[in-house]
Amino acid sequence: MVSLPRDYAEGSRRYPVVYLLDADYSFAIARNVVEHLADRGRLPWAILVGIGYDGPPRYREHRTRDYTPTHVPTGGYGPEWQRHSGGGPAFRRFLAEELFPFVERTYRATDERALVGHSYGALFGAWTALTDPALIDHYVMVSPSLWYDDRLLFRVEETAARSGEPLPATIHLAVGALEGNRERDMVGDLRELGRRLEARASPGTRLEVEVLDGETHDSVFPRALSNGLRAIARGSNP
Repeated sequence: MVSLPRDYAEGSRRYPVVYLLDADYSFAIARNVVEHLADRGRLPWAILVGIGYDGPPRYREHRTRDYTPTHVPTGGYGPEWQRHSGGGPAFRRFLAEELFPFVERTYRATDERALVGHSYGALFGAWTALTDPALIDHYVMVSPSLWYDDRLLFRVEETAARSGEPLPATIHLAVGALEGNRERDMVGDLRELGRRLEARASPGTRLEVEVLDGETHDSVFPRALSNGLRAIARGSNP
């Protein structure tokens, strides 16, 4: 799914690109948020590219396959879906080798890229930011599944910290205050990741961490998306 800026046909200007995971629900929300804010001068226009799965029949299978960096037989939606897990590296190759080049040669796009993900999608974003930091410039990670694979992302972060790799330009982390349970401390995990990233921020890094009052895992995305896109705009135009 692709949404072009309202004035795209009127000139030769190039635009940054926002890539949206879980586009089956995120694309319409993002398009409306961007148009509403950009029309009022609150957000710069961008090309929106949604990566979706054409509805619910195999939605859980596909997002489990694409957004998880390792194979884990249990957890998530359950064994029926987790048996497809671990396709994150292949999905990232698709983005880097196929989708990004296609978008940048087909549309008037700059090479400035943002990635938006929620839950498993934010897990994929965090994993990509830590293991291939040059691929994407900005991240909006909403309710990342940091519990996945016995808190895999924290082990990945430790490896990245030892490597000395710089962090991406903008990282916006968000979670609803009402998320989590006894087994999954969504709020605590997000705050811990934020502390770790802040401790090794490199020059030019912009990191924002927010816990949104009154929001659950199901309700948090629209509000966090709006805040995250505006954080990207501040990072791109200090």
